[in-house]
Amino acid sequence: MKHASSTHNSFKITFRAMLLMAALLLVSCAEESEPYPNLVTEFADLHTGANGMFVSMTTDDGATFSITNTNTKPHHPNATYRALIGFVPDNSEKLPKATIYTLESVHVLADSTSTRMHNPASVESMWQKGRYINMHLSAKTHGGKHGWGYAIDFIEKAGEGDRTHAHYHLTLHHNQGNDPLSYSETHYCSIITSKLPEYEYTDTITVSVHTFNGIKSWKFPN
Repeated sequence: MKHASSTHNSFKITFRAMLLMAALLLVSCAEESEPYPNLVTEFADLHTGANGMFVSMTTDDGATFSITNTNTKPHHPNATYRALIGFVPDNSEKLPKATIYTLESVHVLADSTSTRMHNPASVESMWQKGRYINMHLSAKTHGGKHGWGYAIDFIEKAGEGDRTHAHYHLTLHHNQGNDPLSYSETHYCSIITSKLPEYEYTDTITVSVHTFNGIKSWKFPN
């Protein structure tokens, strides 16, 4: 019994010593490593140059950055792509710069009124910023392709002459196809409000979504 107790105490001392060494190592590494960059995550428009490489980005509030790391695979030249971007801004110069760390594609929704489908999806969040209404959605999938868009249900108009006001009622178009409901997959979507017919920035937009818990609606401005 005495031998067993001695072995147990020896293990406790060794374990405590290992914890102390690990703590000292972590402190040493923390002192030597550089602080993690202040990452900003936003929806934005990515612009390519004549060679198809990303050269600049514009956030929804109108801020423009030149991109420092353009070593991505070429895309269509002189084009604009919509994306959810994780980047580190550098405002130390006259033209701000951005270094991109994460990049996820965003569906730019088109008018799908004539082919509307209302397969359910979950809404994590929806908000308006600049000329966009942005959505963070979740859909059930088994790896198949889904169709996304919006349908114009109707437009209410009030007032006369130059003092008219319109209220657009839209519904999310989601075509699940024959894709089984196996697991959840994240989707990011944007509606370009200026592409709605005769839209003015003072107008109102209501977006409805068929979810797994019924129809839910978001009104902009709130």
